[in-house]
Amino acid sequence: MTTENTSSVGFTLEREDFSSTEYGLAIYILTAFFCLCGLVGNGKVIWLLSLYIQRTYFITYILNLAIADFGTLLALFIRLFALSLHKASDFALSFLYSLFFFTHSTSLYLLTVISMERCLAVLLPVWYQRRRRGHASVFVSFLLWVFSGLLSGGLLLFCHVLSFKTTYLIMTNIICSLNMLIFTPFMVASTLTLFIKICCHSQGHHPPKVYSVILLALLFFIIFAIPLSAVHVVLIYSKHYSRLAIEISVLCASFNSSVNPLIYCFIGRDKNHWCKDSMKVVLQRIFKDETESRTSESAA
Repeated sequence: MTTENTSSVGFTLEREDFSSTEYGLAIYILTAFFCLCGLVGNGKVIWLLSLYIQRTYFITYILNLAIADFGTLLALFIRLFALSLHKASDFALSFLYSLFFFTHSTSLYLLTVISMERCLAVLLPVWYQRRRRGHASVFVSFLLWVFSGLLSGGLLLFCHVLSFKTTYLIMTNIICSLNMLIFTPFMVASTLTLFIKICCHSQGHHPPKVYSVILLALLFFIIFAIPLSAVHVVLIYSKHYSRLAIEISVLCASFNSSVNPLIYCFIGRDKNHWCKDSMKVVLQRIFKDETESRTSESAA
């Protein structure tokens, strides 16, 4: 294996034309399709939650999650365009990689906090209602953005000032290892706890729609987004470069970042008016259930 290959594990630091292969072109087309659909869907969610739906504790998290997903898809789409031109500079690539890890990691951190808070709301409803502060979600979201920004900003700074490939490996290893070893276990444990608790207490009646939305979003993230960090960590420690593995994990990440608006539509639609409900009505229905679930949690 050449030095170029072993030091290029990551988002595609090599300059080969991956799109010229049979599977490469198909992967690029699917990734572009998911990015475009996700940009439209998340953009509409951001627009509606920002202007037309009353801001609540939980909606603040969902709004920030939609912004993070939008940023992830934007970074992936621009990256795809830059690679197809074969003229992207190292600084341009490092900026795109940093933007991707910034928004992708923020999505992970937000979903981890959402899952943990919902577990507390279900397991300790009285304590949770008393301890929760009205603007805590704004403060927590801000801290998560700052934390993710410091990590991705370090990636951009070191790649620009020092050796691009060497520092890219170091910073990517730190970010992906942190995501895999700390945040992912908390998310998985919280998701399993939430799922078991809801199943045990929802016998005879359907759980609130907001819990179904949360569980599906967490499930899709674990299945489709976590593998990207896992692939990076495995390839870095094994010192084996696999462009195909990276591009498939990027494809899965693009699908995950575009799927949440579809989850909202699927869960929030009225069965009797499946094709007539607008996205605004769907979101209002989901978060109306969230308000009702708070009342039931307080009474439990």
